[in-house]
Amino acid sequence: MIENELDKILSIAKKENHYITREKAFDILMCSIYCYKSIDYKLNWYDLINENITDGKNDGGIDFVYFDDENTKVVIGQNKYSKNIKVNDIFAEVSKINNTLYDFDKEKTTSYSREVKKLLRNSLDRLTDEEEGNVEIVFSSTSQVSEKEVLRKVNNVQNSKFVEFNLLNEIEIEKVIEELKQSLEVAKEYKFEIDKSKNALRYESDDYKGIVVNISATSLKIAYEKFERDGLFNMNIRRYIKSKNVDDPIIHSMRKSPEDFWVMNNGITIACNDYILDGDNIKVYDFSIVNGGQTTHLIAKNLDSCKENFYVICKIIKKKNDSKGNERTFFNSIAEATNSQKSIQPKDLKANAPEMVHLHKILIEQDIYLEIKRGIPTPRKYSTNKIKNEEFAQIFYSFVYQKPGTARSSKRSLFANNNHYKSIFKLDYASDNNKVKFIKDLIDLNKRIGYIIQGIKDNNHELEIFDNEHMIILNNGKYSIMAIIGLIYRIVNNDPGSKNKGDLVGDDFVYGEFLSNYKEDDIDEKLKDLIVEYVQILKEIYDNEFTLGNVTSPSNFFKTDKKYIDKIASKIINNQKVKRNNHELIDAYGDLFRRKL
Repeated sequence: MIENELDKILSIAKKENHYITREKAFDILMCSIYCYKSIDYKLNWYDLINENITDGKNDGGIDFVYFDDENTKVVIGQNKYSKNIKVNDIFAEVSKINNTLYDFDKEKTTSYSREVKKLLRNSLDRLTDEEEGNVEIVFSSTSQVSEKEVLRKVNNVQNSKFVEFNLLNEIEIEKVIEELKQSLEVAKEYKFEIDKSKNALRYESDDYKGIVVNISATSLKIAYEKFERDGLFNMNIRRYIKSKNVDDPIIHSMRKSPEDFWVMNNGITIACNDYILDGDNIKVYDFSIVNGGQTTHLIAKNLDSCKENFYVICKIIKKKNDSKGNERTFFNSIAEATNSQKSIQPKDLKANAPEMVHLHKILIEQDIYLEIKRGIPTPRKYSTNKIKNEEFAQIFYSFVYQKPGTARSSKRSLFANNNHYKSIFKLDYASDNNKVKFIKDLIDLNKRIGYIIQGIKDNNHELEIFDNEHMIILNNGKYSIMAIIGLIYRIVNNDPGSKNKGDLVGDDFVYGEFLSNYKEDDIDEKLKDLIVEYVQILKEIYDNEFTLGNVTSPSNFFKTDKKYIDKIASKIINNQKVKRNNHELIDAYGDLFRRKL
């Protein structure tokens, strides 16, 4: 299975004129399945090759670097395409990476390759002050080694500069690949032991029947061993991913107080085609664990070290035969509705806020689907016209308030900080049609920019629009580009802030329809020209700041609002280091961003 995926990667590389070794293909495989959760290698090819893979001479033991935006975490990968890896080999590689992290912390980076210095520094600089040091190391190989022995040694790494370590062997890798293929197969039949004969809580509605029982950890472990690769988790919305913060409390509860596990754990949910309560057992047919994969995996791997067997809450749900909907829809709906493995984020706490729900309804009227709650599928009719509420907040804060640093580096604050949140979502859109027209055009602009940037990534090797350094600026500078367009919008309409950077952070923004006013069919061509022009300008400004020692990486350059205002916006306002003065700027792009009079 692994070899088939490597063949696919090598084939893509050949078509892209990248002649890589099988070892390098293994690096790409691991980064793609572990970080991007994808076996569609072509989809993320540019980023994999140019923003992630570092394997080579003087790489500090690092084969790939990835910034996990969802969890504000740097993921570092070390991969060995070998069946001869031993515990001490892994320990040596992890120690080497730890030394590299120590050197980067002390700015002792002279001996490292250009790729490692560029990509690792760029990722580390994206960590906020609150998340500084949030680094995970994942070691992957096609060998079989003792995970317990590896963890015992890795936990003794001196002066650890990482907070999490994960190990993937051949079996684990193949399991991930299988799950990413999204098989619809479910486990066929199994009998779980329960705590007392017929001890169950039943529920029934027009469409569903359900039962809540206490199943033994031992029987859950046996089910895992029998069906782990035969449908037990295929209908879960996400696979098990090791997470120290989640795993450690579960393991601690199992080992130290198994009698209290029932109280401390949320239990698991099983969706099935049928179930039968039979004394002190419950039989399930055609079933899948749709919530509780983390719990199930940890019980299966750690039960032997527990003092005694214990019980786990288990909710079992079946669809009535006469209810509407197909089998897959049923399994998916239960998985999405019950899965709560992801930690609660500030944006989740606002999902049901009246202003959020109201904005969702307003945008629906504009044929735009605002995703305000995770786990709720977007209706198919909006598949190409949707936006997440956090992305909306980021582009709004960049364009309107000229704060792309906060939008990029501290997006949680856009929901957690009450002032930030109010300035985006509590603007009484319903009473001001100009605001509604504005955000509709802003969302359209964002979608177009996304397509243009992806198109540049996909075709740059043929068109040679940018060199690698400019591509890094493009990759890191989206929200600064959005802010620059917001500044051009002010200049074109002669709004406050168009002549003085001190006016940019006020609440005097003038809302109105802009992109929709443009009636020609060359919007995307003009936007592409603008993006290309300003990426070149951003690169010039960055090079100057780097030479002066004011920044350490493109990520560091785009990290703060002050850097944007002082070094980017001010130069644009004052016509410095800009290929067009304000009159030329209006002539070139004015019609795109001019409000209707």
